[in-house]
Amino acid sequence: MPKITRATLVLSTAMVPGLALAQPITLEPIVLYARDAYVTGQIEVDEEDLKAAETGGLADLFRSEPGVIVDGGIALTERVYVNGIDQEQMAVTIDGALQNNRMWHHTGTNLIDPGLLKAARVDAGVAPADAGPDALGGSIEYETKSALDLLEDGRNFGGKLTTGFESNGDTATGALTLYGRQGPVDALIYAKRATGDDYEGGDGETVKYTGADLDSYMVKLGAEANGWRFEYGGIQVKDDSLRPFRPNVVDYVGRDSAPRYFDMTQTTHTLKISRTEASSDLFNPELLLSSSKNELTATDLPRDDGRDPNRAAGEAESFSAVLQNHFRIGQTEFAAGVDFHNRTGYLDDYWIHPRTGEAIHTKFREDSHNTGVFVQARGSVGQIDYSTGLRYDWNRFYGTEAEKFDSEGASANANLTWHATDSLSFDAGYSTVFGGIPLNQGFVLYEDGVYDNLRSARSQNAILGVTWEQDGSTIGVEAFRTKIGNARSDSEVKEIRSEGWRVSLGQNWDGGSATLRYSDIDVEVDGKAPTSNDIRGFGTVPGRVLTLDANHEITRGMKIGGVIEHVFEEPFHGVDPWGDERRNYDGYTVVNVYGEYTPARYENLTIRAEINNLFDEDYADRASYGGDFEYVVSQKEIGRSIGLTANFTF
Repeated sequence: MPKITRATLVLSTAMVPGLALAQPITLEPIVLYARDAYVTGQIEVDEEDLKAAETGGLADLFRSEPGVIVDGGIALTERVYVNGIDQEQMAVTIDGALQNNRMWHHTGTNLIDPGLLKAARVDAGVAPADAGPDALGGSIEYETKSALDLLEDGRNFGGKLTTGFESNGDTATGALTLYGRQGPVDALIYAKRATGDDYEGGDGETVKYTGADLDSYMVKLGAEANGWRFEYGGIQVKDDSLRPFRPNVVDYVGRDSAPRYFDMTQTTHTLKISRTEASSDLFNPELLLSSSKNELTATDLPRDDGRDPNRAAGEAESFSAVLQNHFRIGQTEFAAGVDFHNRTGYLDDYWIHPRTGEAIHTKFREDSHNTGVFVQARGSVGQIDYSTGLRYDWNRFYGTEAEKFDSEGASANANLTWHATDSLSFDAGYSTVFGGIPLNQGFVLYEDGVYDNLRSARSQNAILGVTWEQDGSTIGVEAFRTKIGNARSDSEVKEIRSEGWRVSLGQNWDGGSATLRYSDIDVEVDGKAPTSNDIRGFGTVPGRVLTLDANHEITRGMKIGGVIEHVFEEPFHGVDPWGDERRNYDGYTVVNVYGEYTPARYENLTIRAEINNLFDEDYADRASYGGDFEYVVSQKEIGRSIGLTANFTF
């Protein structure tokens, strides 16, 4: 019996006792952050995936959505792809702070601790004007928790203790959250530590240098006075350990590279001033000041000759200011404003020449300054919901030797949903986006020779969809296309095209739900099918992905569920420039199941047990680099692992 069939039977039959025994259950409403009502291409992470990722990573956060995939078995290398487009080509924000989003193709570009999050949202392709500049392939928004989100009615203090253990790699996780308010002031403090050994792949072999070593901290302070709210947020996430020489691959065949010490630290600061009470329909201003810095240091092992080891340190910084006003005219909500974003890429490189023994120390830097004005309107007219906006950006770019490039351009977006009947709706979305000249990846900055072909980037995104929803059943079909011209990554400028379609079949019942999702995505680079080397920094080759996400509350306080992901085999693409032997992308099926229990007498305690990769599948994630090259030893994902998490609130 094929694994996908066996996996489906395991998950579906696990639901049968619950369906037979369950009584009608009234669930508390779940409210997630949402700037818009549903628009075409929008993906919001639900409560179950937020729980699953609390002691995990971004792959757990997006595991039920086949159009959003994450590579890398360790936090250092996690990189998100949306409809085949790399997050480097998207606007990524944390609490509204625009991330620099550029580091190195062998690592991720942002460290995100899902345990901090109360919501995550993806606008695939078509993003609104107030998502910020450079949303060429869409936008990803992460929003963290605050004290006001967690405090129960009538209480002024609370806390949460989370402990977790995962058997594969003996990974232990502990997190403490304290929050409270006194008069007009509220505060939240969060700290997390995750540590473990190297994990084993599905073949039972140890995947070297993959042990967890993560620290995460957050402070949020708020104060309200005279109808205004002032909120400061400070976040730091750090991964510091011995990793493979190139962290996203084990190595190359015939080469035994020594590992290196990698230290990646992501720090974000935000200060937000906004109205808590609308002064009028026309004047409700908001100011957001933010900074974000991603620091990555790679240091070789100590040298035998006693000289300093080779060392490279990269920084990707962003400083932003956004001033906007929210107002209403009739039935239409508007957000209009101006934003300023300064971003810097910096490399400090020290190495000993292997032949001459000469110590070489170089420093390179690129800068980008962007000023934009924007307006986004959201509303309804009769049976039509709409979201449409405009922005205009002025971009100035400085190269490593002070080369200067000025560019400017307009961006426009529109999303329409026509509710033809109470059950049937049609969606359409389009955007054209000016991207300026993006920074290069921090670890591939060079002195010259990389600016000859630079042009301002521009994308076109289109989405069409239809949704039918009745009596708890949902059917959705969506087709999309993204084309990015003059996209830049790894010192190269290319044209990227991604197109495909998604299908979603969902069913809700008293106490549970199940959703089957399928995506089929094709990506081209410069008009040709790419290798995984051609597409690095631009996208990935996801092909066809099928997921089944189901959960059911058996009795009050007891829930079971899981996610099945099946990735179909994909033939290799493109031409290998080195003439080496090629291989197809392997298909695989991964099953994750869980049970969650909240004792009736201890409603402040929730215990969650998981079996991840139930059938011990031996695989490298489709988005991982080198799956089509025989000489690349790809980084395998974790094999079967039993996880136990306890959440205690007080």
